[in-house]
Amino acid sequence: MNNAKKVTISRRSVLKAGAVATLALAAGITPTIAKADTAQDTPKNPNQIGFIYDQNKCINCKLCAAACKEANNWEEGTEWRRVLVGGKDNKHYLSYSCNHCEKPACAAVCPVLAYKKRDKDGIVIHNREVCVGCKYCMYACPYHVPDFSTATGRINKCHFCYQRQDNGEKPACVSKCPTGALSYGLLSELRKTPGATAQLEGMPDPDITKPSWVIIPKA
Repeated sequence: MNNAKKVTISRRSVLKAGAVATLALAAGITPTIAKADTAQDTPKNPNQIGFIYDQNKCINCKLCAAACKEANNWEEGTEWRRVLVGGKDNKHYLSYSCNHCEKPACAAVCPVLAYKKRDKDGIVIHNREVCVGCKYCMYACPYHVPDFSTATGRINKCHFCYQRQDNGEKPACVSKCPTGALSYGLLSELRKTPGATAQLEGMPDPDITKPSWVIIPKA
């Protein structure tokens, strides 16, 4: 089997898995009950960093999303960070962006290799200058993270404010969270947090891409 055929088969498999996994998220998750303990898995890359989000502390102010937009100049029609509202009382919130997965589906299907995962910290970076706007990554990502801008014809997504981090600064979203609900750090340490999980009810199976995040569900 030649390399081109291998890539085609691999891309088709990832796209199929992503499409199935996104059904629950697309329908609107109910961010309430923890279901998986995979947050305790040891990261393949010991230097992998990730987000940690505590539902108990979130007040739905959306300052995280506003800070991200201001710092990164979101292209028209795109959102790098979202805050979902759910639960029977509509007081269960979930702030999320790119999870900088151990097995990023976006990178697996990109035909022009616009995605790169940094060895130094595991951040998944998308190169908008290389992107051809094929949208394969949009269909593959089970978390609906990559966004397509009709204004520019290319994909956009969170890059964990890697430039800020390289300069010793915090990601914009984390720096503006007034309650400490959103933070970040070395994933192996974050996963030691009591009550940590990688999945809430209605979310994709974390084993698909192994997201680099930790959630503390609302009690």
